[in-house]
Amino acid sequence: MTLSYRLERELPTDTAIGQLQFSPDGERLALLTSDKNNSVRLLRSQDLAPVPAPRFIRNDLAFAGDGALFVAGKTVHRHELGEAGSGKPTLAIEGEKKGLTRIAAAPDGRWLALHKHLDVLELWYVGDPNPTKRATVRASSLVDLGFRPDSAQLWFTSRVSSPLFLQTIDLEPGGSNLQPTPQQPLPSVFVYSPVRAAPRGLVAVSDSLGDVVLLEWGTWAARPLGLRALWGERLPEELVVAAGGDHVATVTRDPDNRLRVRAAALNGDGEPFTFRPEGSAPGLALALTADGARLAVATRTTPSTLYLFSRT
Repeated sequence: MTLSYRLERELPTDTAIGQLQFSPDGERLALLTSDKNNSVRLLRSQDLAPVPAPRFIRNDLAFAGDGALFVAGKTVHRHELGEAGSGKPTLAIEGEKKGLTRIAAAPDGRWLALHKHLDVLELWYVGDPNPTKRATVRASSLVDLGFRPDSAQLWFTSRVSSPLFLQTIDLEPGGSNLQPTPQQPLPSVFVYSPVRAAPRGLVAVSDSLGDVVLLEWGTWAARPLGLRALWGERLPEELVVAAGGDHVATVTRDPDNRLRVRAAALNGDGEPFTFRPEGSAPGLALALTADGARLAVATRTTPSTLYLFSRT
């Protein structure tokens, strides 16, 4: 199935956009700006109208499956989103004083992973009113982190040299001092590849196999997905996978060094949808709704432009 999207809305912004994420229901789009005053903006997906968003400097954001929005700065806060936007935080965990905390939220909303100052990875159980730390792992070379869609496991990748390494932590609500598995090398995965979660496994880029690959949960065997056309002449610089696991989008560079977005169905064939923004940009931020019905693209420049596409 070849994907086709139409440009639904275009929104100029006065600052660079570093990150985009749709809420699980696709009704909200969160923007994290990447200027010196990093901040979160919330927009309604249907018309890109702004709604109240968490204030103060933020450095990462993550939606939980229940729609709650976690934002990270010197403190990590959880906000329950309503029709009017975000209210007061319902949870607070100390982050990194320099404001460099990265986060990932489990789909069931009960677990939160914090990577502090590119050094320590912490796993917190937030399913009770009083959050408790359940694991602390040295992870100075961490690349990506996330949770299985069934919230049964935390996974994270690290890179000391080639190849890329993978570790996991099984999530036990009653457990304490949870330990990660030993480092598992992923020799078939491009060492600079983004790694993303899907219901059937992790999705990454393999230079040796020349394809986007699925690393099935537990076995980590790389299965080519037949999506070589997603990167054109060069390997992708960015990769996003819809939470439903059926759609994928990448950012690549054309021979003239201009950036291009390509999107396809993971189980489809034919040529992917492509979009090339006007002008040059150092990077593009991407987001897909869980069902792949909407694709958001933003340029990491100042000023920036946000493009919203709907699947036809």
